[in-house]
Amino acid sequence: MKAILNFFLSIRTAYWFFVFFAVIMLWGSIALPGNLAFFSGIDDTPLFRWLSEAGNIGTTWWIYGLIAGLGLFALNTLVCTGEALLFRVGRINTIARLSPQIMHVGVLFVMLGHLLTASMGMKLDLDIRQGETKLVAEGAAITLVSVREELDANGYAVDWEAVLRWSNGGKTGEVRSLRPAHPLHMGSYGIFSKSVNVDNKGSSALIRVSRDPGAPWALLGGVLLCLGGAGFVLARMNG
Repeated sequence: MKAILNFFLSIRTAYWFFVFFAVIMLWGSIALPGNLAFFSGIDDTPLFRWLSEAGNIGTTWWIYGLIAGLGLFALNTLVCTGEALLFRVGRINTIARLSPQIMHVGVLFVMLGHLLTASMGMKLDLDIRQGETKLVAEGAAITLVSVREELDANGYAVDWEAVLRWSNGGKTGEVRSLRPAHPLHMGSYGIFSKSVNVDNKGSSALIRVSRDPGAPWALLGGVLLCLGGAGFVLARMNG
């Protein structure tokens, strides 16, 4: 056990983890441009789901390598931070000693947030006609109540609005208006407007429903990073 701890506490270990990660990223930057069609949907689906559906381990292996590299970085950071908090932080220069560890904890929370989003997140595009109801997930559904589109003199859309009704578990919720660059938050879901279509045959809207369970953890990590960085700068200025 001591040998394992010493391995993860060594600065050389962190260095070689970094080299491993950099090599995998370099390979990915070379492999990705040659397979743009294959990787085209990677931004529209949570990562782990995309990997399970994409298959073709011969093309995606470097992504698994990146995940493994991040896992090694996280473990290395966790061990080093734990050791520093237990044995190095004292009453002398507490802010200077504690600030880097707060930043490390922030990084770990950011990584946790990305892990949760990649494993349990959701992105779903729904093309709904006016008056239609479509199931989102877990009993939640969206009904398109009405659609409004504003056109300029040349017939191009300059603004649009989709009025939605949210229902969950059989209970009908409030009616809210969805517009471009003004997403809605209903329950644990974010709803984004992509486009609308208004014609004589009936109106419809294309919306994206997403769930990002890692966002609060990533936000917490960002706050800790800022606090740790501010404390580090303050300690340096006073030192």
